[in-house]
Amino acid sequence: MLLSVVVPCFNEEASVERLHAAVTAATAALTTEIEIVFVDDGSDDGTLVALRGLAARTNRSSTHR
Repeated sequence: MLLSVVVPCFNEEASVERLHAAVTAATAALTTEIEIVFVDDGSDDGTLVALRGLAARTNRSSTHR
């Protein structure tokens, strides 16, 4: 089974990394496959850049079990 956590983001540049860390920690004990899907809802700050950076640094195996 796959658990998808969908996160709408609007001007959340400062918080996407913390949210990713919190969701990852909260789901660490689960044995199901996890994916976190961030959706940029037209932010006019650096949210998209922050999300792309997070994606580049995140090892796919750390968010998918």
